[in-house]
Amino acid sequence: MSVPREILVDWTTPAGAGFVSVMFFDSTIAVSTQRTSLAGFLFSLNGVLDTGVSWTIRTVGRDLSDSTGALTAAWSNGTVHTDTGDVAGEPVPDATQMLFRWSTDVIVNGRFLQGRTFIPGLTDGNMVNGNISSGALPGLVAVGQDLIDDAVGFGVWHRPSSGIGGQFEPATTASVWDELAVLRRRRQ
Repeated sequence: MSVPREILVDWTTPAGAGFVSVMFFDSTIAVSTQRTSLAGFLFSLNGVLDTGVSWTIRTVGRDLSDSTGALTAAWSNGTVHTDTGDVAGEPVPDATQMLFRWSTDVIVNGRFLQGRTFIPGLTDGNMVNGNISSGALPGLVAVGQDLIDDAVGFGVWHRPSSGIGGQFEPATTASVWDELAVLRRRRQ
């Protein structure tokens, strides 16, 4: 059973700070390698993100029990990974974000285990009739798949709920929804 490692990405947009993306990795792989790969993923997104948007991968984090979600260890890595978007333009509203979808081959509670990552700051120049342009989508999907293919243990963690224990599994496929997504709530 793998122990999920939580790595957090802090976002700042023209509207302010406080946005966080939560990513999970297999804790048996070096955190420095995982953070470098995650930085490569985010750096590749800079080409569709507004210059007023910045991201920073946290230098400390935690490992969690796969089944219970309890804290099992803490990690730290002093290498700073931070950057800003490359596109001077108008970002889409913060309430609407780009949505990466991560698939696994595992069924949990009668459904395929899947995850999502919301990315703020997409510029309106990447939109056509309210959808992400068909020209941008293949590149975005390739960037997501590269994160999976880097073999750094990137995956999806199903939190324990309703009497069913948690489960961490490696992601196998990346996709990007062609519409903008609204993040309605965050788990704490």
